[in-house]
Amino acid sequence: MIALVADVVGRVWPFFLLVGAGLALTRLRLLDAHQARGLSLYVYWIGFPALLLHSLSRLGRPGPDLAAGLSAYAVAGLAVMAAVVILGRALNWTKAEAAGAGIASGVGNSAFLTLPITAAVFGAETARLVAGVVAVDFVVLSAAGVGLLGWAAGRSVWRSILQAFRNPVVAAALAGVALALLKAKPPEALDRALALAAASGSPVGLVALGAALGLREAGSEATPRNGPVVTAAVAKLALFPVLAWLAIGLTPAPLAFRAGATLLAAAPTAVSVFIQTRAYDVFARGAARTVALTTAAALLTLAVTVLLLPSARP
Repeated sequence: MIALVADVVGRVWPFFLLVGAGLALTRLRLLDAHQARGLSLYVYWIGFPALLLHSLSRLGRPGPDLAAGLSAYAVAGLAVMAAVVILGRALNWTKAEAAGAGIASGVGNSAFLTLPITAAVFGAETARLVAGVVAVDFVVLSAAGVGLLGWAAGRSVWRSILQAFRNPVVAAALAGVALALLKAKPPEALDRALALAAASGSPVGLVALGAALGLREAGSEATPRNGPVVTAAVAKLALFPVLAWLAIGLTPAPLAFRAGATLLAAAPTAVSVFIQTRAYDVFARGAARTVALTTAAALLTLAVTVLLLPSARP
């Protein structure tokens, strides 16, 4: 248990260092609100799209059993997001709070935090089996989440979902999946450029997140209420992995996939959620707090999740 917690802490700690750097830059007045928004725009239009296109294009084509497992994972994630939105509206949350909490409860930091942990705990083969979960997170769940953000911004739900596929993050993820299914690769020069931009996506996004936590912009949205933030965090770290485990268990997917996908479902909220909410100007500060809260809580919850999946350990 101690070794496992130490491994999780070692992998999560760099995230906090980068968030802390963004926070420190704002406190020292070296980064203002306009510059912080510029960082977010870079990640939104270049960093994350390049990262997703570069990484997802290397996934490969899943077999029928894995495809069934991936579909069950997607259904579980969409169910969690829908439940959070419905609960929020029942509790008289604003549309922005319901939509922001919804996307924050579904899209997790599967690629850059929990996939390496999965490889370390369950082995490289399990990590290979569940790599497609990253595609589900950033195509299916992100598209649904972007649709919710559009709805909160005053557009129709279905129109927002359709327009989500024009969102640069979702479009890049979809293009990466298409290349993987076609077993194609971008031209070498383009692939190198994507690799360079991809390396900057997550770090710059984390610095922008820290800046959002540190800035108090005049005229910005009010300080977020605790209810939507805490609800999104509980749904992401507890409800999603439980539903994923149950749903995947109804499919012929192998046990290794079921365990690995459950661990990825328990990932903290992805920093891309903050970037998306910032771009749509919907629940941005609430999303920033949710990302920070779930990442901090993941120091414990990921270790507990692994301990609850003993049969999948090599």
